[in-house]
Parts: sequence; C-alpha cells; structure tokens
Amino acid sequence: METPSTSECSVFFSHKHSDENVTSALIDLLKRHTKNVDFFISEKITKGLSWRQAIHDHLNRASFLVLVFTDPDENWEWCAYETGFFDALSQIKPSRRIWCLHHASTKPPSHLEGLQSIPATTEDVKQWLTELFKETGQPAEQYVEIHEVVEEICKLFSNETNIIYSKRSIKITANRTLLSRDDLPDDACVEGDKRLMEELFGTLDDKIDWKSVKERFRKSRNSVEVNLRTLMEISNAIYCISNRDAFHHLQGIIFVDQGPKRYRPIISWAKEATGTKIICNVMFVEEVSGQLQNIPKRLEVLLTAIRIAIRIRWEIIRPFVYDTTVQIRARSDPYKLRSDLQICLNNIFLEAEFRGKFSKDDLLNAFEATDQNELIGIYEKWDESYSKIWRGIGFSDVNENFGEVSGEPMRKEDLSVLEDGLKGVEKVNRDFLAMAVARGESLIQRELGTNIINTDVSLGKWQGVLPMMPLPNGNGGAQRVSDLS
Repeated sequence: METPSTSECSVFFSHKHSDENVTSALIDLLKRHTKNVDFFISEKITKGLSWRQAIHDHLNRASFLVLVFTDPDENWEWCAYETGFFDALSQIKPSRRIWCLHHASTKPPSHLEGLQSIPATTEDVKQWLTELFKETGQPAEQYVEIHEVVEEICKLFSNETNIIYSKRSIKITANRTLLSRDDLPDDACVEGDKRLMEELFGTLDDKIDWKSVKERFRKSRNSVEVNLRTLMEISNAIYCISNRDAFHHLQGIIFVDQGPKRYRPIISWAKEATGTKIICNVMFVEEVSGQLQNIPKRLEVLLTAIRIAIRIRWEIIRPFVYDTTVQIRARSDPYKLRSDLQICLNNIFLEAEFRGKFSKDDLLNAFEATDQNELIGIYEKWDESYSKIWRGIGFSDVNENFGEVSGEPMRKEDLSVLEDGLKGVEKVNRDFLAMAVARGESLIQRELGTNIINTDVSLGKWQGVLPMMPLPNGNGGAQRVSDLS
C-alpha cells in the first residue's frame, strides 16, 4: 500500500468497483499534470491488510475527496458511507473539501445532493480543476495544461453514443421484499420510453405506478384478461429474481388497447438499487403472432388445442413412435432420448401457456354437450399416458419436469412405461384431432353461413381450411395441412 509523504496533499477517490477503469484513467491523467499530490484509490490497498481499516486511515489522512458518480440506479451505500465519514471529519478540519464528479446527464441521488456537484462539462470541469490546482498548491506552469486535462476528463465521462437503434423498454422499480408471486406492490414504479408509456398505459408522463397500470388495462375489455395475466407473469419473474430463483422466459403478450398491435415483454436485466430496491429492465418487442384476439372464446380455445395437438403429432409421435423405435434410441443414446423428449414436450406446453392458459372446462365448453363425455374420456386417457412418458424418462411429477435428465442406461421397466405412454398419446392424439377438426369445421361454417368446406372431416381431408398453413415436422422443417393424410 502506498503511503504519501508528509509534503504531499492527499486526494481520496470514492467509486464503485464497476467504475474502476474510469477512476484509474482519471487518476493517471491528474498524476501527469500535477506535482506533490497523492491520489488514492482502494485498489492500491495491499492484499492481506484490513481493507476497512486502510480505508479509514486514508480518509483520515486525505485533504480532499472526489466521488466518481455514474449510474444513479446502482447501489451507492458504501460510497455514501465514505463521503459521510469524510464529511464528519471535515467538521473538525473545515479545510477538507468534497467534490462529486458525475455525468452531465445525471445528478447524484438525494442523500448525496449536499456534495459540491461537478457535471462533466468543459466549463464545470475547468472550474473544478482550477480550484483543485489552487488547493493543492500547483506551480504556475501546471495551469497552462488545464485545458488539455479538461477535455480528457470530459471524454472519460462521455458515455453517450449515437444510438441508431434500440428496443423500447421500461424500468420497473419495487421493494426487494415482495410478498406475492402474482402481483407487485401498488406503489411499484414503472418508467421508461415516453412513446411506449403513452402507447401502453395512456399517460404523457414518463412514470406511473403499478396500480395505475392495472387500472389502465382494465379499461380495454377485449384484452384485459390477457394483459393482466402477463402482468402476473412479469410479477412472478421479478419475485424469482429478487429471491435469486430461476424463472422461465416470459410467454405472455401485452395488447395495445383492444389490439391487434401487441408486444412481447422480455426482462433484459435486473439489478439492486440504493436501499432495498430492485430494478428490472423490460424490453417490448412487437409480436406478429400469438394469442388470437376478438374471436369467440370457444373457437379460440379449440384452434389453440388443435395447434398444440398437431405439434404433438409432428414433434413427438412421428419421430418417437413412427420413424424409429424408442428401443433403438434408448440403446444408442439414452441421455439424448430423455433430453429430446423433455425439450419437445416442455416447448409445446410453454407455447400452450403463451397462447392462453385455458382450463379443462374451457375446452369442454368448446364442444356440444353430446360430445363432452367422449372428450372427458380422452382427457383421462391423456393424463394417464402423458404421466407415463415423464415417468419413463425419470420424472415422477409432471409439474416438476425442467430438471437435468439422466444419462444412465434405461431400465426395462422404464422403457416399457415410456413405450406405453407414447402409444397411448398417439391414440389419444388421433381421437382428439378427429373430434376437434370436425368441431372446428362446424364452428367456422356457422360463422361463414355456408357449407364451402368439404364435409369429409377425416384426418387429412380438411382441405377447405388453410391448406398451406405451415406446420413443424419431426426434422425441424414444415409441412402443409393437406399433408396430414
């Protein structure tokens, strides 16, 4: 650890670890243009010494303190402690000075506002340097170089770049002590891009509270359910982040008013702020697909179920039942078999949640009463077969299926359970698609008021409805609805 000579003035630099490079560059610059001044930075403390005691010693010795202040959203508690400690010493020795050097576009938080503020502008930095040179007794020839030093310091703090593209986003600030997974406190702050704030929340302000966001969404009758469900998803993600827990990527959609314009929210970063706050940055990306909007719920539920059933047929049944046997896959690479099934099933049902968390009753209500008993039977067979698949690859609970799969060889009993589950799903999938396609045809015909669709509704003959709709196949490609036969 360097110790200044008794003839030197000492300047203590308080900074966050993330600002070490800027602070070190600033000190190097000042060293080249001053004499008999010791510039202290915590990185100079010799390893193995008491870090806190070394800080206290240098604060006691210093004549001046410079706080290098950057991002106002960061946690500045330790820097506030250093400046507070130094300020208390100044009451004993009034000649001590504190300066806060910061970006011109930001200002120190309220608890640091008492410090002498030095925005990184040419005029302000020149005035500060002149004062620093005078206080540290610099000879006349050093003043000649002030202009050069000023420009270099302003460059260090000039982090503003010419942004030619940026995703629009908002910041959500809430207390870290969150009591609910499903909702943030009413006073949680939402702020961000003014155009986005106006578009989503109908406010000309760049800041709004969480309660007002929910009230805004409740005014849009057709999109209220979807939007509030997405807010619950965001709340849950922030709750998990606050508790250092893993969370799944957001699947929800935010509709603008009644639609059709919609955004997909993405949490791009989160950090702790001053005190007990957490800040999450949420980007909003325009979404061109997703949940259906402004159509009868029973048709929305039915079409969503058909889409998911078709994905199951192409991504689970064809590759794992028809193309090659599970026996062959299990012998060649048991880990890949388990992992592929896990990923495919989870991706399919994540999409199902994204398109709408519909209940069993929602789907039953999409059918005529005469068909509901048959559908209940399909449900029961599905539950049985679906759980067998998960048990076969090593998960006893179908709701806890995101863990790591095993690479161990598959036991005969597990392989048998898996095969039974896949065969059962194939039968259930075939029965459901035959029912659902027939029901979908009926509802669409009723809407069109005509009988233009071919009445042969066996799987593969649904020629009148979107014959070129792309569907995923087992190899990651796409096929047409007319290829179902």
